[in-house]
Amino acid sequence: AFRLALSGSDFERAVTLIERAVPAMQRNRQELLLLSWFRALPEEIFHTRPVLSIYCAGTLLQNGELNGVETRLRDAERWLDPTATTEERAAASSAEMVVVDEGDFRRLPSWVAIYRAGIAQAVGKTADTVQYARQALSLVREDDHLLRGSAASLLGLAVWASGDLEAAYRSYADGMAHLQRAGNISDVVGGSLTLADMRIAQGR
Repeated sequence: AFRLALSGSDFERAVTLIERAVPAMQRNRQELLLLSWFRALPEEIFHTRPVLSIYCAGTLLQNGELNGVETRLRDAERWLDPTATTEERAAASSAEMVVVDEGDFRRLPSWVAIYRAGIAQAVGKTADTVQYARQALSLVREDDHLLRGSAASLLGLAVWASGDLEAAYRSYADGMAHLQRAGNISDVVGGSLTLADMRIAQGR
């Protein structure tokens, strides 16, 4: 359905289909397919779709690509910062924000913090990773297992880099437990290797 909408240049329908499909596709680690879809969309369509922008930022990071992530985060943030809306939205093709799922939109501040933590982790800025991961944890509901799992895992990696192995293990294990509850089994399987590495580093 997505390719049919895209072939007819019905980008609005294509984007709506993408936004609905992303959570399941990310659980199943179909990031490469998602990335090809995002790249097939015109740049201006991201300007008024903050959830689409945040999904794109996450997909880029999951594919190990930092280029473009900051742009997509700013596209999302312009709808969260009332002081920036007048100037920022003037550059957009439309002043009307488009959101498919209001719940996804309410989670945007948490996702922005998590992806900024991810960027910091990728470039070795441990203090920034800790700062943004803790910020995300302060924003996320206890029962939002995907967000809590992502933030706690990043915090664990950053604490590990700082040398506190036991605290790192606790945080990362907590993150994996939340991701398992969220149904992200492939992430949990991969994360078990990291937990093992942490225990080995502890001599256990």
